[in-house]
Amino acid sequence: MNVAYNLRKFRRFMSGVFAIGKWKSLKEAATFIYIVSTVFLIIVGVFLFSFISYIMGYEMFVPIHKMPKAQGLTFLTIFVGMILIDFLMGTFFVWLYDKLIMMPTENIINEISERTEKAAAAFPLEMRQLVEENPFVSVEKTGTWVDSIDRYMNLAGNEKYYDETTGCFNRKYFLQVLSQMLKTEMICDIKSSGSLRTYGDRAYAIFMIDIDHFKKINDEFGHQFGDEILALVGKTLKKAVTNKGVVVRNGGEEFLLVVCLNYPESIESYAESVRALFEHDVRITGQGSKNRPVTCSIGYTPFPFFSDHPTVVSVSDHVKIADQAMYLSKTCGRNTWRGIEALRTPSSEEEINKMVDSILYGESSRYLRILCP
Repeated sequence: MNVAYNLRKFRRFMSGVFAIGKWKSLKEAATFIYIVSTVFLIIVGVFLFSFISYIMGYEMFVPIHKMPKAQGLTFLTIFVGMILIDFLMGTFFVWLYDKLIMMPTENIINEISERTEKAAAAFPLEMRQLVEENPFVSVEKTGTWVDSIDRYMNLAGNEKYYDETTGCFNRKYFLQVLSQMLKTEMICDIKSSGSLRTYGDRAYAIFMIDIDHFKKINDEFGHQFGDEILALVGKTLKKAVTNKGVVVRNGGEEFLLVVCLNYPESIESYAESVRALFEHDVRITGQGSKNRPVTCSIGYTPFPFFSDHPTVVSVSDHVKIADQAMYLSKTCGRNTWRGIEALRTPSSEEEINKMVDSILYGESSRYLRILCP
């Protein structure tokens, strides 16, 4: 039992020794340096002994007890000298590595850990979870000092993508980070329409959400109260999305949701659940007003729009289509949703542009269908 445990422990240690550049301790680095130094000096020693034996006219490879006295003394001198050089050279390089790399790295890690904790304390919990456990990216962690730096950069650096009023990501995050993630998903990780969907398959959707009559709220109660409503909307939408996606404040009273659903969840039922939760949780209370609900208009599009041709419609065009669906909800009475379903891919780029510019044109041309409750 102890032998097997010690063997596993030794294997783990040796795997760490040969993980060059990812050493977690000076012991691992020192072991690697001594191994390399020893192998190098053995090669040099064999070459040197062979050369001297050749010069002296002796056979190069004979048992030690059969060597002539001069050759034996030469072998012993080279052997002892190589051991001494190995110890001195290995010790020097370990000391050099510790002084120039290990100690400065540990100091950097300690400083980064302190700064990360400070950044984490100043960064809202919900946003930290979205930064560190992004639903669209799986990051392999190795537990090395590089990960400490990456975590700090991801956490502290992403603060520029945070909207303080709503507690959501801002539009810069969508344009600079999320769009690139979606492009990767579009190209690499989404099934074509020819594939049968199975339980748990991912289905993406982009939602545009606009607060109904928000200008009236600002005019009636003031901008400070309007900001409180925006904060409540952000909290409600994050509650609706949970770990299924990301909530972005697109600007003003508009919000953009990028959601990943698992089959057989339908986008239509999800849109209705968001609308109902919004109406239930976002309410005007106090301010001399009765308990009055605040509603929203929702528009959405699946992503990618044409699953059999995922790259013909860009990420920004998906947002444009969802935005038109949202405005269609407003013209149809508000507090409702409109969705877009793809029917067939246009035959030319010109037709694709016309469809993106006008979903009504797309519907009349049988490229898409507009869904409603």
